[in-house]
Amino acid sequence: MIRKNTVFDFLESVFVIFGITVLSLCVFVTMFGNEAKEISDIFSLGNDGVSIATLIQFFCMSFLVCAIRFICFTNLIIKKLSISGRTIVMFVSVIVAVGLFAAVFHWFPVNMALPWIMFFFCFSVYAAFGVILSVLKEKNDNKELQDALERLQEENK
Repeated sequence: MIRKNTVFDFLESVFVIFGITVLSLCVFVTMFGNEAKEISDIFSLGNDGVSIATLIQFFCMSFLVCAIRFICFTNLIIKKLSISGRTIVMFVSVIVAVGLFAAVFHWFPVNMALPWIMFFFCFSVYAAFGVILSVLKEKNDNKELQDALERLQEENK
């Protein structure tokens, strides 16, 4: 049986992404805060923390990422694109969105290579982790459905 997603599932995803992002920000601020204070508004407080403005920006980005994912993986909107194509569209859209947020909110200098290298490294690690978790979840869901089907078939013998 296919379960329909609700607004609560969407909000759950937003807050999971936001939580992971804030945890990552805490680690990066602790490691690079004072050194990066002059080149990035994310690190405006140095090692002392993350500003409320930055947290709100990252919450909005989390919301946008979930909206992009919804758009890319809802058959109502994109009907003729393969899963691989949808995934590529999603990743490219997220990278473009991060680039826009970086430029507008001065997250990092968009004309410097090192911040982009660090972003792509982090993005790749988190994306790989997300894909692995998704594959494992799907395998587990499929196994549960297969087990339930086998139990049902045994009961109906």
